Amino acid sequence: MRFLLTVTLALVFAVVSPLEAQSTPSSNSAAQTARQALIEILFGEAPDHVEKHLPDLTMRTLDKIKRENSGNAPGIFSALAARSKAGKEKIETFDTGPKLFTIEGFGGLSYEKIYATVERDEMVGDEDRIELALHLVNQGKEEALLPMILHFLFSMKVESGIWRLNEVSATARLPLADQNFLTEVEKYQLKQNEQLAQWSVRAVVSAEKSYQAAQGAYACALSDLGSAAKGASRPHPYLYDSQVAGGKKNGYRFAISGCDTGHYRIVAEPEAPDTGQRAFCSDEAGTLRTSADGKGSTCLTGGEEVEDKVWEQISSGTAHIDSKSDVRVRISQGVATGLLITKVQPVYPPEARQARIQGTVLLKALINQAGDVTTLDLVSGHPMLAPAAIEAVKQWKYKPFLLDGKAADVETEITVNFALSEH
Repeated sequence: MRFLLTVTLALVFAVVSPLEAQSTPSSNSAAQTARQALIEILFGEAPDHVEKHLPDLTMRTLDKIKRENSGNAPGIFSALAARSKAGKEKIETFDTGPKLFTIEGFGGLSYEKIYATVERDEMVGDEDRIELALHLVNQGKEEALLPMILHFLFSMKVESGIWRLNEVSATARLPLADQNFLTEVEKYQLKQNEQLAQWSVRAVVSAEKSYQAAQGAYACALSDLGSAAKGASRPHPYLYDSQVAGGKKNGYRFAISGCDTGHYRIVAEPEAPDTGQRAFCSDEAGTLRTSADGKGSTCLTGGEEVEDKVWEQISSGTAHIDSKSDVRVRISQGVATGLLITKVQPVYPPEARQARIQGTVLLKALINQAGDVTTLDLVSGHPMLAPAAIEAVKQWKYKPFLLDGKAADVETEITVNFALSEH
């Protein structure tokens, strides 16, 4: 359900990029239709594109909140919408027709395309009620969400000549007696289990590297990685996921074999042999492999290498951008924080939430003279959290660092915290 909330907020508060939107609503609010006003709320570029379409009562409350906090709290909706300014998604909006918008390359989610269809747009009394259905496409096929059939209802009402957003509701339909739907549920869960298994093997590989660096040999048991290291210098485990350290997680069994001081093999096999799920394996070289028959032995002897673009970005950092200066200055995190202008918060990976994974991700960053993050390298952090941290930080913006009155490139470290909340 937390992922559902994330998508809901993304739709309601435009946590998407408007930079390439193909349809721009009229700047004359009175001449807008309710549908055009909704598009402006979601994808507008003006600083007040959300606030202008909120009821006066809502804005008075927000203004009061800001005054009572000595003006330090930014507008709630502006802060959420600010994330939309730095993305690279391709967006197209439609004033009429069966679709309201399409988004390609949605940052933070593993879908190649997202679009919303208009299920109804009708006047009920003095309100225009617009109902949208969300559709997700991956590898050319539409996928269910969570999985469920998700609808949003936006209630718009004219106030002072402007369409205002009075209410938003989201409904999820679960046709539990529909065999096709239940089949999709099963496919979705098996796919999630496979994804978690891949990341868990990655996490073991990362933990083994840290263990070997500290202990001089690889751990030959997952329980060793899941326990605090010997000595007082490291009070925390190398492998934070206690389920993987215990050998079982989300329908998979994990085991280390072929282990000595310089070698090890890690295998993840599905517990049930008839699910059609793949097996995954790796070793000290760090290459992730898979076998379609679900057997770890097949994976180790002839498994196919898994292509993982996200992991490649984590391992190698983002592409370097040519700098205009040969001067590079090392600055502390505290100094860099003081220069920070725009901070995009990371989207908590739903798989990490499900696995109850939290912690910090430490990144090494290069920031150019203009204050843009040009290079990011992972120093430490859980593999399930690192991609979200990198995706957020590469959108941060800094004031130029001045050295003898001239802007200089800087190198620093950035810590991104992920904490689970019970609320």
